[in-house]
Amino acid sequence: MTDSASTEAYINGNYGQSTMSVDGVQQAGFCIGAKSIYDMDSVHRVFGEASYSWMHSLENRWVENNDRSMLYPYLTVDTIGGPLRTESYYFRGGYRMLRQHVMWHAALQFRAEQSYRSVDPRPKNKVADIRVDASVAYRWNNYAFGVALQGGRYKQSNAIKFYSELGEAIIFHMIAPGVDYSRFAGSQKLSYYHGYTAGVHLYCMPHAKGWIAAIDYDRMRVTKELHDNTYIPLSSLSTHSLSGQVGYADLCWRVLAAGGVIYRIGRQHLYGEVNGSYYTPLSIVNNYDERQYFFGANADYSIGLPLGKITMKAALHYLLKSISSPEDKDMFAELSGYMRSNICSGELSLRYAFPIKSRYSWFVEPAASMRYYTNTARHSWQAALHTGITFY
Repeated sequence: MTDSASTEAYINGNYGQSTMSVDGVQQAGFCIGAKSIYDMDSVHRVFGEASYSWMHSLENRWVENNDRSMLYPYLTVDTIGGPLRTESYYFRGGYRMLRQHVMWHAALQFRAEQSYRSVDPRPKNKVADIRVDASVAYRWNNYAFGVALQGGRYKQSNAIKFYSELGEAIIFHMIAPGVDYSRFAGSQKLSYYHGYTAGVHLYCMPHAKGWIAAIDYDRMRVTKELHDNTYIPLSSLSTHSLSGQVGYADLCWRVLAAGGVIYRIGRQHLYGEVNGSYYTPLSIVNNYDERQYFFGANADYSIGLPLGKITMKAALHYLLKSISSPEDKDMFAELSGYMRSNICSGELSLRYAFPIKSRYSWFVEPAASMRYYTNTARHSWQAALHTGITFY
């Protein structure tokens, strides 16, 4: 509610390191993009954002999927890994109308991503994530009270190839943090994820300053299939997330506290005899149960200077996990530790906007983030530098 019409073009570079080989011990990349909010008049507004990002990480091990934090424990893994390059394309655009006391909006969001490497094992991952969202709100005095709905479709294909004459590594398909589906270990190198997301959000937002409150419920369901010989459903994951936030916004600062619970339920498909390429279905069993509890707070503060403006942002989050699953195998101890660990994370940024013309300003924003895995005493950190031009 406190945004204003503007256009921003930006570029940023980032560099990070990790002691978790699942994340890659070193990452570097860049992102270019633009976003705009344009008021056609006092009633109609259009908005949009588009970006492209490129990331190169070194010495990755275990996971050969994109979006691993969303899809685990049903991941495709190997014990070799290697450097990985990832390209992402993002777009979001929509329309908002404000007439008297009623405000509504509709928007479309799309993310496409691909990852690959030039040494064995060579994954070629392709992600398509499309979402639509809409809301309606009623403005009363200084506040807007509204409800928003969102829905989407998610797909990811994974194809792993080997070109070396020295042989192939074993490909594992996980059914728990440290347990693989032993029947399909080895030569099954083509997998496919597909599913949907849906959510409903209730919120109260001030027009300029005042209290902020929101309650969110989100649901996701994703199924993993193997495609080497036939379309074999291997597992499915259902996620339910309920969260809330409360805070206060003033003209130059804002403070928010948030918390919630995420319930993740996993099901494994069991098969009997094989006739040609047909696997006889036997049953579907619940084999994974996880509860996550998360807490966090973030704040930002802006101060005007004789020349320009400084905006400071800080955030701190803690994620607590409770997982019920089969006993881990020793060879997957590191991977299991990554999936099961509680996580403490923090972010900090400082943005300085400098006017260069009557309606134009240039900004530079250094930022840093850190993640600590409390169960394993491993950590990762990342530093970034953002810069660009804003005009009104």
